[in-house]
Amino acid sequence: MESNKGYFIDENLEAMKKFMIERGWRGHKCGGCGRVFFAKPSTKTDVSTCGWHKCDKGGYPFRAFSKCKRLLKPSYISTKMSEYFSSVNFDLATPRNIANADGQTDLVIAGVQMFDDIILRNKQIREDKIFVAQPCVRMQFQSHVESQEGTSTSFVNACTEQMGAGFDEHLQSIDCWCTILSKLGLHMNDFIVVMRTSQKNWGTGEFSALELFFSYGGLELGDAAYLYIPQLNRPAIPISDIGFGLERVTWAINKTESYFDVLRPLTAIGRKEMLDACRTLALLALCGVQATNKGPGLQFRRFAKVLGEKYYSIDLFEILLYYFDYWEQFITPSTGRKEAIGLARLEIERFVNLRICKMLNLSQPHDETTEAYFTRLVYTCNVSMEELRKAIEICKT
Repeated sequence: MESNKGYFIDENLEAMKKFMIERGWRGHKCGGCGRVFFAKPSTKTDVSTCGWHKCDKGGYPFRAFSKCKRLLKPSYISTKMSEYFSSVNFDLATPRNIANADGQTDLVIAGVQMFDDIILRNKQIREDKIFVAQPCVRMQFQSHVESQEGTSTSFVNACTEQMGAGFDEHLQSIDCWCTILSKLGLHMNDFIVVMRTSQKNWGTGEFSALELFFSYGGLELGDAAYLYIPQLNRPAIPISDIGFGLERVTWAINKTESYFDVLRPLTAIGRKEMLDACRTLALLALCGVQATNKGPGLQFRRFAKVLGEKYYSIDLFEILLYYFDYWEQFITPSTGRKEAIGLARLEIERFVNLRICKMLNLSQPHDETTEAYFTRLVYTCNVSMEELRKAIEICKT
């Protein structure tokens, strides 16, 4: 591994710098963090710092850039990406179910997890070039959705993956991404590209990664990583792993005021936390995830709890149906829509029922909808309907 680490830091690092300079990028050193980053000579962006993570000055200047003439949907942009990568000899892959039964995470968090069986269980290496629009869920973002613009717990990771890729092939794939982003109206003059090396461990030992992070007018859109993943019984596997957040790319193209303007029904009124919980719960339900106290089902329960305790209303289920439509553009559901909405309702209303039970000091609810719970309370426990109606109004405010 030591020789692999040196290979990354020396040969590939210099090859990456050479590649960027040959394509008209100019290298800079960040005055804040010291990282190397690249910008076009004609950029209007301040290049005294990289503007990435701790060097971020706040705000998203890209929103003031020239806008496209019509509002584009994520599905349209995904289709354009698929068409382009197919034209340059990438195979189009079917995304994985969000419940990550074979990997090290409960839910799929990145497109590269399509290789989990190969990396973790010594399956046969594949060397085809792949494009996939992979729905992902990252629970660490849940607490930041309301306060941090550009954040959602669920998103589509539009990515190219190539196992066994040489470094030259990785650079060719980066070139392809620069081309499709430009075709979509995101011009390279408005990007800052930050370079770094990092150490990772995906369960088979530590390895080095050489990464480029693409920031468009202050918004990080994606990254390109070249990985060299150790194996127990065979040589380390090189992987070109390049991914962009489809919804962030859509926001960057449309330049609306808020990220959620491209995620929500245009007529919907509600907090980002509520919309995000509906959106992710819809994805989990369509993928057959059901409420449990561990694994993917625990995450299902967490989103249902947010909706049941903080945002319960009839409109909630209309918004869930909107997000069913959204996710069905990217996945083949493993659960029918009627069953999915029933499972979501049952779990959301479980928390509503528990709240009303505590509020009015009533008998414990069973595994039932709020309608069924109220019917039982009125006709078998002699609870006043008026009292229940007042309680449900409190739950809806």
